[in-house]
Amino acid sequence: MFAWEFVLENRLAATIRSIGSEEFYRNLADYLRICISYDNIIAMIWHGTTQPLVLHTDYRGENVFRRLEEDYLSAAYQLDPFFRLHVERHAAGIYRLLEIAPDNFSRSKYFQWYYGDLGITDEITLFCPVTAQATATVSIGKSGPSEKSFTARAERRLRQHEPVFMALIEAHWSNQSPSDSPSRPEPVLSERLKKAMLKNHGVRLSNRQSQVAVLILQGHSSESASLKLEISPQTVKVFRKQLYKRCNISSQAELFSLMMPLLEKRTN
Repeated sequence: MFAWEFVLENRLAATIRSIGSEEFYRNLADYLRICISYDNIIAMIWHGTTQPLVLHTDYRGENVFRRLEEDYLSAAYQLDPFFRLHVERHAAGIYRLLEIAPDNFSRSKYFQWYYGDLGITDEITLFCPVTAQATATVSIGKSGPSEKSFTARAERRLRQHEPVFMALIEAHWSNQSPSDSPSRPEPVLSERLKKAMLKNHGVRLSNRQSQVAVLILQGHSSESASLKLEISPQTVKVFRKQLYKRCNISSQAELFSLMMPLLEKRTN
């Protein structure tokens, strides 16, 4: 026990000393590993609705970040549950991916296409808003063959250190003397897809149809989407049927294939 505490304190000291330097996130990753065993880690800064900036990555075993640049940063981040938390300005804390994701997220085409294909089976994120528009996140994941998810005991141990993690990230961000200049408000994702469908495919969607399209892509069931839109599940199903007919498709997979390139065009 004493040896573990000694290592923990040394890792914490190294992290504190590196605040404001390029070594900060590497030391924070080492400190985190003493608190909880993980297979991969990624630290990012989100600002507004723009593409997040990756500050640090590391992994053990297969490279789960092999599609990071081409797929996630080019478009898919806009469907990620943590992007939604950032845009909606949720409170700082430790969040587990499948606990904050929509109810059908693990069965969505997006999850299967990205998380499933990469072998990521569990993810916990340190979520820290640092300015009125920016959020720092540090996500740790499971992707190895030994354990599919973080144990409840490991998560409790991680949460015991939550105030320290948040204080470290806030101190590092403050040390960077960041500017938080106002950015031009952008249309919500459903409005952008609506305009893109008309421009690129000549398909005119109603507001509700485009909203339902986004919620389906994010992994919401009809019941969950109805709560978000404050309409009945049956009405959601009607809009979904209209959406598929107007786009000449018959499945979520086809919807994903149709609309993902539109997200990429917006980012590029």
